Amino acid sequence: MTSSEALEAAVREARRRAADEAERMLREGAKALRGSPERLGEVEKGLRNEALKAGGSILGQAMALAGNGYEGSRRACACGKTQKYMNDREREVVTLLGVVRLKRSYYWCAACHRAEAPLDVRLQIEGTPFTPGVREMIGRVDAEVAFERGRELMGALANVWVSKRTHEQVAEGIGAEFLPERRPEKRALPANRRAVDQLYLSADGTTAPTLDGWREVKIGAIFEGHRGRDGEPRRDATRYFGDVTDSEAFGERWYQVARSMGLEDAHRVIVLGDGAAWIWNLAELHFPGAIQIVDWFHATERLWIVACACFGEGTPEARAWEKAAEDLLAGGRVERVLRRMARLRPRRAEAKELLREAQGYFRNNAARMRYDRFRRLGLFIGSGVVEAGCKHIVGARLKQSGMRWSHEGLRSILHLRLAVLNGDWPQQRDAA
Repeated sequence: MTSSEALEAAVREARRRAADEAERMLREGAKALRGSPERLGEVEKGLRNEALKAGGSILGQAMALAGNGYEGSRRACACGKTQKYMNDREREVVTLLGVVRLKRSYYWCAACHRAEAPLDVRLQIEGTPFTPGVREMIGRVDAEVAFERGRELMGALANVWVSKRTHEQVAEGIGAEFLPERRPEKRALPANRRAVDQLYLSADGTTAPTLDGWREVKIGAIFEGHRGRDGEPRRDATRYFGDVTDSEAFGERWYQVARSMGLEDAHRVIVLGDGAAWIWNLAELHFPGAIQIVDWFHATERLWIVACACFGEGTPEARAWEKAAEDLLAGGRVERVLRRMARLRPRRAEAKELLREAQGYFRNNAARMRYDRFRRLGLFIGSGVVEAGCKHIVGARLKQSGMRWSHEGLRSILHLRLAVLNGDWPQQRDAA
């Protein structure tokens, strides 16, 4: 029988079985619901499990009809020698439709002792008991929730039950593929040469718990913007990146991602930050000439800290002083804010230190606080995008109660979350 004839015979048999199964399931479902309509949830779950079982049978037949991967009595080995065909061997594969048994040709190299089943390589199941579909599901779930919760969700919703440890290994393995050092050819992102009105570059740092203590995680957000008809800024495409790394490596990646989003042809480049020196140092190095803006919330927060330290927390005097200083700051009159601070005479040593720090903060960032000019240009003055990214990317997944990550595990799940958030995986995984 030829392969085409075998396929047609299998299709006829599958059609017959499907018809019989469909009739049986319909009769049983209708009978159950006629007698007890409140059993709908139970019936639909039962039908789903039956459908999955039938789908698993069809998938197994389809895989068997695709061949066993036989490539002759001998085949080339990666070591340069020859692999010899030994026999056909069966294995179990966990699919989205259940466990399927698969028979494939098995080869062995006497020189390097490498054993290989060519069909496993072609089906992308070499070295793993899971199909690409199952691995994708594990990755998607574990990018969002803790491994144990992911195990429970997959089991309850997809009837695919695997251990917590397996979830961890698979998800971290997927994430590790996106580590910069694992993909050197992907690190230099191609420059985007299309015109961009406003390109915003923002960065922030947060922390995550590891086995060796808390580690800093740097997160960057780059987004396009434009001025709306009402004169207010509007945010367009956004891309996040990040790593557990030093400022130098982070800055290099910041520049690469910015180039990929139109840095070289942007009409205006704006760097938003909370005032941390490392952000401005990187901005000066990689984005000379960019407009630098201190996040409005952080600036006004400093004013409130000074007001409370000098007049008492929440007092009418504190609110009045802060409101007057904020109005000056909104008008870009940083020097007048500094003069108001200079007239303050706090008594407590702690208040004096807070005032001194605030004066240095506003003095060093005066050029980055011309909010009246920034508003006239229709620019964003807040770094909320990257701060929200820190909370969502790191806080919501990597800082849950009781978590303690290995350095490798932290970086892997971080990059997995970034890949999912940016749309790089799974749809564009090979092109990321």
